[in-house]
Amino acid sequence: MPRVARGHVEQLPSGSFRAVVYAGVDPLTRRPVYLKATARTEKQAQVELGKLLSKASDGRRPESDATVAKLLEEYTQIAGWDLSTRESNLGYIRRTVKPALGSMQVRKVRGPLLDTFYARLMRCGNLACNGKPFTEHRNVPDLRPDPADPSLEWQQAADRVRAAIRSGQLAPGDTLPSVPDLARLQGLKPGTVRHALIALAEDGLVHIRHGTTTMITGEPAPDDTPGGQPARRRLSHDCRLSGCKPHACKPMAKSTIRSIHSILSGAFDAAQRWEWIDRNPADSAKPPTVTQKKRPATPPADVVKVIGQ
Repeated sequence: MPRVARGHVEQLPSGSFRAVVYAGVDPLTRRPVYLKATARTEKQAQVELGKLLSKASDGRRPESDATVAKLLEEYTQIAGWDLSTRESNLGYIRRTVKPALGSMQVRKVRGPLLDTFYARLMRCGNLACNGKPFTEHRNVPDLRPDPADPSLEWQQAADRVRAAIRSGQLAPGDTLPSVPDLARLQGLKPGTVRHALIALAEDGLVHIRHGTTTMITGEPAPDDTPGGQPARRRLSHDCRLSGCKPHACKPMAKSTIRSIHSILSGAFDAAQRWEWIDRNPADSAKPPTVTQKKRPATPPADVVKVIGQ
């Protein structure tokens, strides 16, 4: 008797909808496999749900032209990372790997391409950097209160950030200035900014990193194109209010690049097991070597003093 797939549509904190279908258990990891698709409206999500149910019932896997982004979506469902490692790795995937390699077909990735990618990160961790001067724009919405709005100032600020996430102006991985900086830039009280961010964090839309910046974690609005990546709208903004500044190159840490290599190596290894590709391209790539600092040896005289005590 053929297996009947199960699925449902859920609404995300951003207001968009996501279709989720249980597609069985991975024969290798014995972990459950879920197919997912995001849509702007509930009706569109129901259409995507039907497609995923058909795909799961047929037991079909992605085609041979699957992209790196698709591979990573599948791989992150089965990767055996602990909670802290998972959060870090998803950040690397979202901010660095997908923007650089996500649109490429898995079968076209080769070791030399990964070497070039790592070398680029060694020069500067900002993927927008091409060696020429440019301004790092931050899409920070205008959070200044409207005197005609009866809502509290912190509620108005939180609503502005929510609207920016829904519209795609702010996407997961984006950062907001620290509470003191944001308050100074926009002439707000630090308590107003802090209260707004706490409310957003409770909704799962931001992650507050105390003492530094706040990261957007909410779901972006999906693209209009079928199977497209989430839309990213760069709306007009005030650089003075957003805290935009000239770019200064900052090489990515070698240990971080090695973490990215480990993610890609694991993903391509899974693709090889699933027969999407014949070989793992990460095997022929060489990430930078991290040298461990050696601690100076304790002088013999100091050892004698310790023993004599």
